Amino acid sequence: MRALVVCKHSKNSEEARACRFVANNGFEVKYSWKNVLLPKDLEGFDIVISIGGDGTALSASHFLTKRPLLAINSNPRQSEGALTTLNLEDLDKKLREIKSGKFKTEKLERIEVMINDKLQNPLALNDVFIANEKAYSMSKYKIRFNGSLEEQKSSGLIFSTGTGSTAWFKSAGGEPFSAQSRVIKMIVREPFLRRISKFKTIRAEIGEKDSCEVIALTPMVLAIDSIREIKLNEGDRVKIKISDKFLERII
Repeated sequence: MRALVVCKHSKNSEEARACRFVANNGFEVKYSWKNVLLPKDLEGFDIVISIGGDGTALSASHFLTKRPLLAINSNPRQSEGALTTLNLEDLDKKLREIKSGKFKTEKLERIEVMINDKLQNPLALNDVFIANEKAYSMSKYKIRFNGSLEEQKSSGLIFSTGTGSTAWFKSAGGEPFSAQSRVIKMIVREPFLRRISKFKTIRAEIGEKDSCEVIALTPMVLAIDSIREIKLNEGDRVKIKISDKFLERII
């Protein structure tokens, strides 16, 4: 089997030793560091293995379709992984299960982003954040959802999957929900509410057949899983919906 291993390459690190362990257990291995991973790097591999923390797993997942992800937490003492629930001690057993074809997976829903009707390649596993490119400045935008279009001011919007709902979304006041839910939940961060600005859409639940559109009124930034950034110009239209390409994670 061919495995793409996404990890750090530090000498004598836990990650480096784990990478060698995979290569010494019957896998044809290619290595990639998360910051330079591209869609073409995933071509021809049977499985993707991330070794690190949740950030490494998220980066490994962004372009991944039709292949499973094995996410290994290399340092559970310092990294409380929500995605990386398996540790280095589990690696040998999981590799044997993979080679025998007797492994279990779970489906995790993801978010699809379109900008000006053009589909963006990275899929969000946790969340999509849209805000003014300067964190200390007001985010100004229009939001279209459920037949309503309104202009808002806030410190930004968070669109979350169930997988990401225990992270930033929860910290911003959202309620966690199942990672298998075919729904995206949105919350407006710190809405600028005054007597003449009373917003209808502070929270939203975007179902399978729904979408939500955000129109930038100032230069903004769109962040996918707090890793990949896309610059938005004034007037750019962002469409958010559930992807039909779920992530298959080995458990």
